Amino acid sequence: MRKLLLSVVLVLPLVLAGTAVAKPVGYTGKTSSGHKITFTVKNGRIHDLTAGVATSCLAIQGGGAPISGGELFGFRGSVRLKPHVTFSFMSKPAFHYNEVTMKHDLWVTRGSGGRLSGKMRLQYSFLIPKYPIGTFSVYSCLGNATFKAKPRG
Repeated sequence: MRKLLLSVVLVLPLVLAGTAVAKPVGYTGKTSSGHKITFTVKNGRIHDLTAGVATSCLAIQGGGAPISGGELFGFRGSVRLKPHVTFSFMSKPAFHYNEVTMKHDLWVTRGSGGRLSGKMRLQYSFLIPKYPIGTFSVYSCLGNATFKAKPRG
């Protein structure tokens, strides 16, 4: 009887600790540019964020017409849920045919009722070949948006 009681006392905290793992909370909302934003928060991390931001690209060298429109701001995987996160990765932008290094900044603040709000910033640049051969237009692109999201369900 003592062995049974001792094993229950030793195993019970492990069982209870296994149930204390945080459940993922899905969020959905809108950005200031009118695009939808979705992501999941679990264990202090933001997972699989997808949003659209208004982006403008200007020719900073070599001349060329400005380009503007919606760009995808997001990632597969996770980043820590903290006031400011910076991350970069290679991705194909909406305004160019090759992958570029996209630099992301994400600011997040907690509100009442489990709501999250913040700012997103996206920056990248690319080259467009011109005639005569060997000349280029260099474009620099910047996208900004704020967002508000609340838990789904």
